[in-house]
Amino acid sequence: MWAIAAADFGAELELVEVPRPTPEPGQLLVRLFAASVNPFDRKVVNGMLRGSAPHQFPLVPGTDGAGEVEGSGERIFGTFFRRPVGGGTYAEYVTVPAENALAPLPEDLDPAVAAALPTAGMTALQLVESLGTAQSVLIVGASGGVGSFAVQIARAAGKRVIPIGRGDSLVEADALIDLVSADRSSFEANARHAPLAFNTNYVSADPGQNFGLKGSRDMLVRLASMVQSGDLEVPIGRRVPLREATDVFAGHEPGKTVIIM
Repeated sequence: MWAIAAADFGAELELVEVPRPTPEPGQLLVRLFAASVNPFDRKVVNGMLRGSAPHQFPLVPGTDGAGEVEGSGERIFGTFFRRPVGGGTYAEYVTVPAENALAPLPEDLDPAVAAALPTAGMTALQLVESLGTAQSVLIVGASGGVGSFAVQIARAAGKRVIPIGRGDSLVEADALIDLVSADRSSFEANARHAPLAFNTNYVSADPGQNFGLKGSRDMLVRLASMVQSGDLEVPIGRRVPLREATDVFAGHEPGKTVIIM
């Protein structure tokens, strides 16, 4: 099968031909329709999990996707992360543990849209639900993948949303979602503007402010339903065929990049 992969940590992505994976007990073999690109994928290629998880090479990145289960024909979408790291969704086929966050792919949902939902969408949904009864929320990094979802989900929940870009001045609000601060001092400076604050970069001294995704089938079903009802628009900035996808880590275009198989 064809895949986009890196020969080693930090290497450039290349189009390679690799054997189709064989599912182990408890795994599904999925023929992918589409896979979305997340910042986490680039970090994995650069060695983020080196030393903490086994890897396979060539390293195929990608955690989010949509496709069809071989043998059953069931259409699914969700998160495909597994160990060893390197058997990801930038490929025509992928194996995935059956207990991963996976959900049925509705017939009327574009597979590219579904592939762009899981990580960014579930992160945004969990963050917004963590706000509880807060009526107003500052979202720093509102134009990114998670941020664009969070803005829409928070508004759908009836909250007043104040979207903030990099370098913009902050105002007071009930809550803060900080998607951009990469160090503790920057986050703490932002957190002064709201009594309830969360960040996605694990920079706070307070563990309660450091956010970690806990995805589920139910969350995916809810996100798909929001798209179908028109309450959530998935910002896809670029669709690129698999065999032309070696440059998907380049640039910072608005919206999600989706690889089409």
